[in-house]
Amino acid sequence: MLKQTKHLLTALAVAGITAAALPANAATFVAGDLLLGFRATGGTGSTSNLIVNLGQADTIYRDATSSIASIINIGTELTNTYGAGWDTRSDLFWGVVGVRTASTLGVSVDGDPGRTNYLSAAQTSYNPGTQTSTPWTIGTETARGDTANDIQGLRTAYAAATGTTSAVLNSASAGSWSINNTGSDSFRVGGSIEGSFGSGASGTALDLYRILNSSGGAVGTNTYANPTGPVGLGTYEGTFKISSAGVVSFDSPAAVPEPSRAVLAALGLGGLLLRRRRSVKA
Repeated sequence: MLKQTKHLLTALAVAGITAAALPANAATFVAGDLLLGFRATGGTGSTSNLIVNLGQADTIYRDATSSIASIINIGTELTNTYGAGWDTRSDLFWGVVGVRTASTLGVSVDGDPGRTNYLSAAQTSYNPGTQTSTPWTIGTETARGDTANDIQGLRTAYAAATGTTSAVLNSASAGSWSINNTGSDSFRVGGSIEGSFGSGASGTALDLYRILNSSGGAVGTNTYANPTGPVGLGTYEGTFKISSAGVVSFDSPAAVPEPSRAVLAALGLGGLLLRRRRSVKA
């Protein structure tokens, strides 16, 4: 195990990233992780938000070279929180968010400047791996900062509560998923980032969008590398889906990433597998 860890860290050093880019150990949240959230507007589990850590937004999902058939199985957690029929409930909603930092200070990490937000949008027709939703637009730096601050509030609540890759938060507590999702507005983006299970698990999927706060140059006194993508307009990165058994997966679009991104994606997924192994042993 020690030899495997050393090999992984060596590969990270060659790729120009640190161990902090990997998903966290089971009891630790790392900035830049995507969080998957659930809320019920009535019935079983209406006072609870299940929050699940999916790992790094950039190195695992943005840079994915192929689809990921099984990220995590949360069937037991969903049944325990929302009941045996969770996968057909029209009052159960899910979505995905992530941000590394709400600040514009510091340099970009893995090509993402500060305030690079990741947000889901429910597919309008079920076709994982192909964008069918409308990308989010967050037109001003102030608005992007507001969204980033709200996501940071959620991750603070999650990090304080979790001892594993998932946590159940009180839906009325500060920073909870329900507080940040009213049904008509999520994380102050002017619309809902969520899908529902009214048509079953096979009828709901979430497109993932990356929204840059800077296209390069300088923001204040900070200089960034030139990231790929428009500022303020979501770039489609792929689609999350979930089976009726609770297995979460990710369908990558057909576009082939540049070689440097492919390396980071492979390393990020390797870190996720390493994390699971440590969690089981713990």
